[in-house]
Amino acid sequence: MIARNGFRSVLLAATLASATVMAVAPVAAQDIRDPYEETNREIFQFNLGLDRGLIRPVSRGYRTVAPKPFRDGLSNALENLTEPQTLFNNILQGDAEAGWNTFVRFMINTTVGLGGLFDITTAGNFERRKEDFGQTLAVWGTDSGSYIMLPLFGPSSVRDTAGKVVDIVTDPFGLVFGFVPALSRTGAGIIDNRSETIEASESLEATSIDLYASIRTLHFQNREYQIRNGAPAPLDDLYRDLELQKDVAVRFPRAQSN
Repeated sequence: MIARNGFRSVLLAATLASATVMAVAPVAAQDIRDPYEETNREIFQFNLGLDRGLIRPVSRGYRTVAPKPFRDGLSNALENLTEPQTLFNNILQGDAEAGWNTFVRFMINTTVGLGGLFDITTAGNFERRKEDFGQTLAVWGTDSGSYIMLPLFGPSSVRDTAGKVVDIVTDPFGLVFGFVPALSRTGAGIIDNRSETIEASESLEATSIDLYASIRTLHFQNREYQIRNGAPAPLDDLYRDLELQKDVAVRFPRAQSN
C-alpha cells in the first residue's frame, strides 16, 4: 500500500475517501482471487507497520516543511518523468490517440513547463492517463491471476507483478540516468504520494472492520477502472457488484443502516 502507482492516482484517492462509507460494512473474508490470503495478510501487516513507523511520519513532516507550491511542482515533475513509459505502453497497446496525447503532454510540459514543474497541458484538455505494462498485458488478453500483496509495493496480481518487472527493466529514466537517480526518484515519489493520501487512508483505517479486505476490494475496483481507461464497467460486472451489495445488506442489515 506504499507504492506510488497504488495511491497517487486521483481515482484511488477519491475512492479511498468515499470508501469510508462502504467500508463500515463487513467484507467477505474469502475471495477466490486471493488463494494466498494468509501469506498476503502477513506481508500486508509488514507494509502497514513500515508505513505507520516510517513512511507516514516522513511524509507528514515533508508536508509540514514544504510549501504547497513546491510540493505541487515536485509532484508534476515526478509525474512528467513517467510519461515516456506511458508512451511506450500506448504504442504496445496500439492506441495512437493516447500515444499522441502522451507525446504532446511530455514535450510541452518538459519545455514550456520547465521540466514538468508546471502541468500546462492538463488545462489544454490533454489529461494525464498513466499506463503500465500490467495494463498492456490486460489489453492483450492476459488474465490478472491471483491477488498478491508485495512487500513495499503493496496490492498487485500475478499479471501486474510481471508487468512491474518489465516496467522497471524498461524504465527510460533508469536506462538514461542509471540506478541511483531512478531509486532517488522512486523514493521522492513515495514520499510525495503518501503526503497527499494520509487523511484518506487514515479514515479508511478508522472505519474498516477488515482493513486488508477493504484494501483488496479497492485495489480490484481501481485496477479495473484503469484498464478500462474510465469506460463504464461491463454489465456482468455491474450485476456482480449489485449482487454483492444485496448479499451484504441481507447478512449485515445493521451495518447497512448505520
